[in-house]
Amino acid sequence: KFQAMERVQQIVADAVDKQCYTTAQFWADKAVSFSDGSPQDIFQLAKVYYLTKQYHRAAHLLASRQCITKYVSCRCLAAQCHIACSEWESALEVLGDETVETDTAAGGSAALDEGDFEGYTEVESLRALLRGEVHESLDNRQQAIAWYTRALQLDVYCFEAFDKLMSHHMLNGADERALLDVLPFEAQCGEDAKLVRYLYATKLKKYVSTATDEASVPPAEHSALAMNPEVQVSMAERLYTQCDFQQCFATTTAILDSDPFHHACLPLHLACQVELKDKNGLFYMAHKLVDSYPEKPIAWFAVGCYYYLIGANDSARKFFGRASQLDIHFGPAWLGFGHSFAVEGEHDQAMAAYRTASRLMSGCHLPLLYIGMEHAATNNISMAQQNFTQAFAISDRDPAVLHELGVIAYRIGQLDKSVAFFTKALSLTRVDAGNMARAAATLEVTLSNLGRVLIKLGRYEEAVANYHRARALAPRTASIYSGLGLALHYLQRLPEAIECYHKALGLSSDDIFSSQMLKTALEEVAAEPMMFGNPDVSLTMSPVRPTSTIV
Repeated sequence: KFQAMERVQQIVADAVDKQCYTTAQFWADKAVSFSDGSPQDIFQLAKVYYLTKQYHRAAHLLASRQCITKYVSCRCLAAQCHIACSEWESALEVLGDETVETDTAAGGSAALDEGDFEGYTEVESLRALLRGEVHESLDNRQQAIAWYTRALQLDVYCFEAFDKLMSHHMLNGADERALLDVLPFEAQCGEDAKLVRYLYATKLKKYVSTATDEASVPPAEHSALAMNPEVQVSMAERLYTQCDFQQCFATTTAILDSDPFHHACLPLHLACQVELKDKNGLFYMAHKLVDSYPEKPIAWFAVGCYYYLIGANDSARKFFGRASQLDIHFGPAWLGFGHSFAVEGEHDQAMAAYRTASRLMSGCHLPLLYIGMEHAATNNISMAQQNFTQAFAISDRDPAVLHELGVIAYRIGQLDKSVAFFTKALSLTRVDAGNMARAAATLEVTLSNLGRVLIKLGRYEEAVANYHRARALAPRTASIYSGLGLALHYLQRLPEAIECYHKALGLSSDDIFSSQMLKTALEEVAAEPMMFGNPDVSLTMSPVRPTSTIV
């Protein structure tokens, strides 16, 4: 009987390894009979039930045989079954609802029998991870963060806990780095500590990183990782934060050429397609994802992005909504939902969507940035400033946040602060030959606004220099020529100013400002120079960016 039981157990293990789950289920059931209900064989049978999506059957088996009360491994498997069925309260009841503090003080919930099936630390780490998932689904985010952190402290190799914290934007940039500093890499990883830390560092937010931080290049002894798809995605995220959408798109395209369904890469790739207005590519990608992964939110998010890009906002909202229903924690869907209202001037509905995104992505600054934009669009300057300041506290290296703070500073009369914000925004935006086309849309508004603030401060030569930079990026934008003409006008370079006013009117014949200033300049040329006041210059708010990676 003992030999037969061993043979059957080996058959079950081999069948599971081969993904032959029907075979595994058949023989696992017989193994339970041979062993008179051995806990190990009951656990193995329940695991096969779980793998074949028979979640209630697995949970009932474990509960009816009293395994849940004796073994942490069985308790975790039962909880996973309840989680798969979205039975959060039942899962928490199985796992225990104590806090991290009380659980740590009690030394954890060790198995009641020394014959637990796996190492104590690894099982307790899994239990902490599952508790984090349950608390997150119950919208108890602080407890979720605490349990995910506890899982990593127990087992630093538990990447799933780390990924939950990073991909769901549960921590801001400073907290992410603080977490990385306290994880026990040296104690648990030994000689691999530097490698594991580097791999985790690639997942941190890029807005708070510098070009020389530890995630930029892999350790010398592991240089082969430079071409690893996950590491390449990290590099692409860095390019995206620098507004180098063309190079970012080239990087994500190369990744998807080798792995067409790389899930970590897809949101970033879709965001680049929207930024670059790649309608045909986005249409193809959306169809491919829906055909391959209709149960994944990223597929319907791609469809929503396509409809958003072509201006069919009602349809876009339909598919963004579907993506959020499939995964309530999928923040990009809520951002897209808000964008589709924002472009139609539906400010209240847009802010409602952004607030939901902010609640789900408390460590991400983008929802706060977009809420501030909507307040600014409705001329609610105080609320706009409050939200931009909160976004800046989370990420002080995003050019879009700095730009909007510059606009608000101008509107409340803090001109020197406005110049500082615009200048820093420009310094953080990458511009090179391959990125010049897209940089025109990203930088032109910032350069023009900086020029206008400098005019207001009487720094006309600097204003002219900024307008020349803006003109090189967007040579067919009327507002650039009108601003440049005004700066030249103040410098009494009247022929050049008149030429700029003419160009502005050629590009926009209904430009009242350029028409009036042209008349004034011509009168000054015909007579002696007239003294005129510094006209009020209004800044252009930068447009809401279409999508962003919740990378």
